[in-house]
Amino acid sequence: MKSLLITLFSVISAYQYYTYQEIIDTFKKLEKEHSDVFQLYYPIENLENLRYLDCGDEECQFFYAEFAQNPKANDLPTVLIAAGFHGDEVIGQNVVTELAKYLTSEQKLEFLNNRRIILYPMVNPYGYYHKVREEMGKDANRDFNVDNPSSICFQTNAARALAQVYNKYIIQLGITFHGGDNSISYSWGTKNHLQNRLATESPDDKAMEMIAKIMKDISFENTHLQIQLYQIGRMTDQVYAVNGGYEDWAYAAAWDKTNNCGNRKSDEYVKPSSNARAITYLIEAGLDKQPRDSTLGTIEITNQLLENWPPLYFYDSKLLNQYKQGYGNINRNIMASLSLIDLVKPYLILKWDGERELILNFGGCYSVTQLTIVKSDKTSVLKAQNTTGIWNQDNKGYPLKNISKNDFFEISYQCDVEIFKTQKNPDPKIPPQSYYVQSRINSTYEYSYDQYLIQNTNKIIFRINISELNTDINTIFDNQQVSFFDTSEALETSNQEIETQTNTNNKKPYIWWLLAIFIMLSFVLTILLYKYCSKKQEEEVIEMFTIQNEAKL
Repeated sequence: MKSLLITLFSVISAYQYYTYQEIIDTFKKLEKEHSDVFQLYYPIENLENLRYLDCGDEECQFFYAEFAQNPKANDLPTVLIAAGFHGDEVIGQNVVTELAKYLTSEQKLEFLNNRRIILYPMVNPYGYYHKVREEMGKDANRDFNVDNPSSICFQTNAARALAQVYNKYIIQLGITFHGGDNSISYSWGTKNHLQNRLATESPDDKAMEMIAKIMKDISFENTHLQIQLYQIGRMTDQVYAVNGGYEDWAYAAAWDKTNNCGNRKSDEYVKPSSNARAITYLIEAGLDKQPRDSTLGTIEITNQLLENWPPLYFYDSKLLNQYKQGYGNINRNIMASLSLIDLVKPYLILKWDGERELILNFGGCYSVTQLTIVKSDKTSVLKAQNTTGIWNQDNKGYPLKNISKNDFFEISYQCDVEIFKTQKNPDPKIPPQSYYVQSRINSTYEYSYDQYLIQNTNKIIFRINISELNTDINTIFDNQQVSFFDTSEALETSNQEIETQTNTNNKKPYIWWLLAIFIMLSFVLTILLYKYCSKKQEEEVIEMFTIQNEAKL
């Protein structure tokens, strides 16, 4: 009976493929229900000379969604999750749609509150509707002005529309989903960065490799459904080299060799290219371009996996066996997407047991260096220590002993700086160029584009008031975790708060000391006054007695 109920529940909660119209309807419904955090945009509205593309009785719709808890904030780190360059590779379109539903649900993770996430479900809607690879005979993923003849670029509506995302935002990290292989790959993937038929290292190769390993680990295999562990490496080595590929354009158009796209110099082409420095991954999400429905997975498994973040068991194959019936292609790629979103900016997770121990966990990080913890009385608890972030397999949290509820701390550290600086053979031989890496390794880094801003996180600083921490936490990574996000505004406010709190806290013992001294002084003065008055009275009595005696004589 129990087995039957589990089977029935799995069928009810199983992921299914969406049609072209169902994806549109889902996104419009989410916008209507969550308009405060979820907004749709239509990137080709103001573009001229577009090809007419039919999707049934209507023109094909190009759109993307912006998810942000605080959309007006100009310094939110921004991640782009896109799918559907090739219309017959269909896993990605459905992953992005399910991710949109998760982000707007009540079960979303706390770190998502401090991110801007761009969801682009159908880069090539014509291809998805008609179940074909290209946009009316043209491959959108060969249509960007990187390692391409100047006459062959931005011919597709798909490429032109996607470029407009870079005309608006500062994208730091990104994913594009494909199908027909089983890999997570990164730059280089163009033919002008080849050596002995293999890709050379990009200037950001160390960061790209680190993140790819994390995405590989969290999007684990399920041999029960013939889902293999992802292979990782550079695009040329894992897939093949191409001209005009989007991923290399998104990463390097702002600084590597590009062409002027047939002398078209309008802002539509020039501005997006000048703003493209996003580390971007190509995920080939399965050997089949359209895997069987039974391999997509279930919503219930996603919810179970995301009860904690990150899932502590994603390195443990024995624990993963419990999910073999419902862990599928959509589940694992939602996990990969969320890990990338997590890594876009460092944050801190704290647990205090309510008595004596504080445990620090470093989100958005693999390795932590220069860890310094200073108490509010300016005494250093520790300095220049190294530890691990939550994405390191050896991470167990960093414990601090003998903590009281009245303690205040300033915690500062560097995140992944040493890893990103160790590269030796970049092609070309220049420092890292991505927004993501520069913001971490460069202590003076700042970049603004229109209304948006990136500032350096070379040194991350948090101010912590122990008395405000929640002690009703079962695990370090519980959904109710207390996270403190570092922004310049929050840092300034936090500075003022800790100064006020420290002054208030420090005044208490001084008040008691002053009161004690006042009482003591009052007591001494009372005694002295009493003695003085007694002596005065005695002198007056003696004087009167003397006067009386003299009068008798």
